Amino acid sequence: MYSGVWLPIVTPFRNGTVDIEALQRLADYYLRTEISGFVALGTTGEAALLSEGERVAVLQALTDVVGTRLPVLVGVGGSDTREVLREIQRYEHWDCAGYLVSPPSYICPDQAGIQWHFEQVARATDHAIVLYDVPHRTGVAIAPATVERLLEHDNILAIKECVKDHFDALHSLPISVLCGTDDAFVDCVSGGGSGGILASAHVCADLLVEVQELVQTDREAEARTLFASLLPVLRLLFAAPNPSAIKAMLAFDHPMTDETRMPITRASAQLVERLSQARDTLQDLRAEFALATN
Repeated sequence: MYSGVWLPIVTPFRNGTVDIEALQRLADYYLRTEISGFVALGTTGEAALLSEGERVAVLQALTDVVGTRLPVLVGVGGSDTREVLREIQRYEHWDCAGYLVSPPSYICPDQAGIQWHFEQVARATDHAIVLYDVPHRTGVAIAPATVERLLEHDNILAIKECVKDHFDALHSLPISVLCGTDDAFVDCVSGGGSGGILASAHVCADLLVEVQELVQTDREAEARTLFASLLPVLRLLFAAPNPSAIKAMLAFDHPMTDETRMPITRASAQLVERLSQARDTLQDLRAEFALATN
């Protein structure tokens, strides 16, 4: 199940409140693309800045549109394991594909503490658990040796990995490895990774899917050439705090604002201009690739 390109969908805002209609229109749009699944309430969805009621409303709105047509992972995180478990219980009645769970943030536990945290999570639900190794946000990494020990729990099935140096060690384990660092996607899948959870899929899911398909059909050189052409755009999408640039690009083509929730600021006018040029670049890439493959 945990393969291909997954979309950690943004949470649109309008005048300070969650724009449910815009969220549902986006979900309907992405159902007609080549993504393999959604992540609700992830980092790109600004979940840490949503109230409990807003998180529930976002999840309900998304699942109302998606239904069973694509799987939906639910992002869960925080500093206190006990609160993480309480949040999981709030979501248990949804028929979700599982939970994307990060280590405790800010308090920086050691590997024994990280292992304990995920053991409590795994025991709290029968749903699947996708580990989320994102040390630039949590302050701690999940060591591959810790991942190996956690595989004793049958519902720990995948990992969203943001540390490039962990790819090789994880590929030798019986776990699906999903890239969490957009500019490392081709390295992850060429080494045996099963896909990625990538914010950039909001604007170029088709090209990311093509990169993976080229790798899987033994055309790695072509995959790397295509990905190299994508890299400047991918890096531009993270030139401001996520998801500012993503929302600015979406606002070009979808009925939504580029509004973020403070303290995340909107993309600057200068960045928006560069993103407009990147949008044209993506269209040129699609045309070039279609021409080359026909």
